[in-house]
Amino acid sequence: MTNPHPFQLLDDEGQFTIIADLQSDDLYQKYYPFFEEHEFEGNGYCWEGHITQILEKEDAALLEHVEFDPEAGMFVAIADSKEAQLRFVNVLSPIFADLTKLETFVTSADVSRIDD
Repeated sequence: MTNPHPFQLLDDEGQFTIIADLQSDDLYQKYYPFFEEHEFEGNGYCWEGHITQILEKEDAALLEHVEFDPEAGMFVAIADSKEAQLRFVNVLSPIFADLTKLETFVTSADVSRIDD
C-alpha cells in the first residue's frame, strides 16, 4: 500500500473512512498556500471538488464506491469497502505528495465544479 499521507484511514466497525485534517499544522502549512496560489480556499469542499475530478481521470469506477462528507476544515470520504479505501489512497496519495503533479490537476480542473 502507498503511504496514505495526507490522508488518514479509519476502519470503525466496517465503516472505511478517509480523512485529511486540513487544519493540522503539517497539512495547513503545505496545502493552504498551494491552493491559495491557485485562487482556491483549500477547504474540505475544495478538496472534494478536486478529488472528484482527479478520480474521474484516474479511476472513475472508484467514485461509485466512495461517498464524500467534507467540512470546512476537514476532508472526509467514506468508502464502501477496505479495497475501495486502499484504492483511494493508492491513486490520490502519490498525487497529493507531489505538488507538481497536483498542480497539473488543479490547473486543469473545472472551476465551476469546485465548491469553495
